[in-house]
Amino acid sequence: MIVDFARMSGSELPPGPIDERHLRLLRIFRVVVEAGGLTAAEAPLSMERSTISRHLQALEKQLGSTLCYRGPGGFALTDFGRVALKVAIAAGDTLDMALNELDRARNSVSGDLHFGIADNCISNPSCQVHRAVAAFREQAPNVTLYLSIATSDDLRQKLMERKLHMGITGIANGNAAMRHQALFSEQVRLYVGLPHGGKAPLVQELADQQYILVLRQNHYRTLSLGKRLKIERRTFAQGLEAVATLLAGGGFVGYLPTHYVASIAPQHRLVEVGGAGPLAHDTKIGMATVHNYQISPAGQLLAGLLVQAHKP
Repeated sequence: MIVDFARMSGSELPPGPIDERHLRLLRIFRVVVEAGGLTAAEAPLSMERSTISRHLQALEKQLGSTLCYRGPGGFALTDFGRVALKVAIAAGDTLDMALNELDRARNSVSGDLHFGIADNCISNPSCQVHRAVAAFREQAPNVTLYLSIATSDDLRQKLMERKLHMGITGIANGNAAMRHQALFSEQVRLYVGLPHGGKAPLVQELADQQYILVLRQNHYRTLSLGKRLKIERRTFAQGLEAVATLLAGGGFVGYLPTHYVASIAPQHRLVEVGGAGPLAHDTKIGMATVHNYQISPAGQLLAGLLVQAHKP
């Protein structure tokens, strides 16, 4: 594979062509970008910062242009670096597909699998992801599993950016780029915090008592909740723990899963809003992958185990 970076970016002609020998340098560059800098990339690459820096310098010399700024001022991509990152991702995807085909031909499962789970799923009794992971460990001992926890929005973003192969997250309506396999659900209800005791307010009392509504970004149910409750004051939170932190201090109202509230009940007095039963709902949690990206044999194995672990 030969890549003409000069034509793509308008930079001066590089000293030499980029071929298969430079895929490793492109992969290192991609990991550095995804980690957010050289120091943060030391662990995933198992390299010292000085070694990573030398590899980036070698890649920049070969490409004939600066990829990124790094130093006391922080890490940032150049315009040329953004083009190079797109090529690094495309090259990595192509190599992954080639390795996947070889694995299928050998009837083997190997390589790396990057897998994400939405925050606080483990406290849901319906979540059996741990059982699927345990079975995967036994059946795919040659696969290195990279597991991360993030908010649903972050997981979907990382899937689209090829930073994850698959994820367990809330099923988002209207996202044609993603495919979902429903696994389990969580009950979501409207809560307030009563740190100093007292009685839970009724839903029609929230506005008069000047409660502030906690909204979660891109969560369509909470975005329409303000009008229904006639609450004008609002604040935004990212992730369940952020919502719970606000509610625990008092004066805020927002949605939380019942299983999550039960897990923190001993430390914080969160109570359901009186008369808010009609506002409760169930959220479906499922396995998410990207439509136009072929899942690896390792991913297919884990997907099957996840479905099996969540069968009634």
